[in-house]
Amino acid sequence: MNVASERRPDENAMRAAIRAAVRIVGLLALAAAIWLAHDVLLLVFFAVVLAIVLSYPVGWASRVIPRGAAVLLVLLLGVGAAVGFGAYAAPIVAEQVSGLRESLPRAVEQVRGRLQEWRLVPDERQAARGSSAAGVSRSGGRVEAGGGGGGTALGEAVAKVGPAVLHVIGGVTEIVVLVVLAAFFVHEPDVYRRGIRLLLPREHEQAFDELWARLRQGLRRWVGAIALEMVILGVLTSLGLLAAGIESWLALGLLTGLATFVPYLGAVASAVPGLLVALTQSPRHLLLAAAVYLGAHLVEGYVLSPVIMRRAFELKPALLLAGQAVLGALFGALGIIVATPALVCAQIAVAYLWVERRLHKSAA
Repeated sequence: MNVASERRPDENAMRAAIRAAVRIVGLLALAAAIWLAHDVLLLVFFAVVLAIVLSYPVGWASRVIPRGAAVLLVLLLGVGAAVGFGAYAAPIVAEQVSGLRESLPRAVEQVRGRLQEWRLVPDERQAARGSSAAGVSRSGGRVEAGGGGGGTALGEAVAKVGPAVLHVIGGVTEIVVLVVLAAFFVHEPDVYRRGIRLLLPREHEQAFDELWARLRQGLRRWVGAIALEMVILGVLTSLGLLAAGIESWLALGLLTGLATFVPYLGAVASAVPGLLVALTQSPRHLLLAAAVYLGAHLVEGYVLSPVIMRRAFELKPALLLAGQAVLGALFGALGIIVATPALVCAQIAVAYLWVERRLHKSAA
């Protein structure tokens, strides 16, 4: 009896160690799978955010027609609105975008020239002339002409155009997949909730239902608030740049509205092209553009965010910037784009699962 009783603790400890090792290996395998498929997972998560955006008009339309017909109607109206807006505004936007392509390199050259005058950066032209002169002196001044220049040029053109075409096709494919996934998610959202719920033990089903409801409510509030901020800030910036006489004001305003989806970093990034365009016009236009961007973001920080975002869902600036930096370092530009909704979900999950259920504290 004593020998058996001594073996049981050892066997229990061995089994516990084996279970812990299996869990660690499983977590490592899950982390590796997530890392390998992070592009797909981020695309699916962005489709969930788009489905939440579509859930507003689909919910209103489904009160009078079946939900499947409501999804189809909303998609058709969205495509029609995009085509109509493109037909009306595409020439203006295309003209302004072409103007941006011409003015931005000039502005960059002006800034570089100023920095070179102030000797803050080296003069690349002098360095290039020095290196070319050194190369000529080493080769004895001989210039060898290679044959087959036409074939080489054609091959280089194909090598440049091919990847660009594949990149465009890949981008269009991702957009189509994104819209289709969002349509499926918004059509039958409870199907996917029930599917995940079936995989959980019964004792965790109630907690999962509560977490799902909180995540859904939090994301819906954040999506509605950020969409309203994007529209208001884009319109304010466009009108301000137009009043200041800045070229390409509509394209720059659209860029500001879209960049508002990424708080803080998007505001800074969207202001750089406008300031460069204004710099090509005159120093006075540069000051006016800076005043427009500063005023628009002051309105956002002191009027829109307190009134709209804090009633919906508030994220602290330090947490938001840290999350954007981490996800951007891990997953690139797409990680920065989805950082804010991902942090919304993480904050809700930590507040409910850890603070409330585990620590039995108030999440407020």
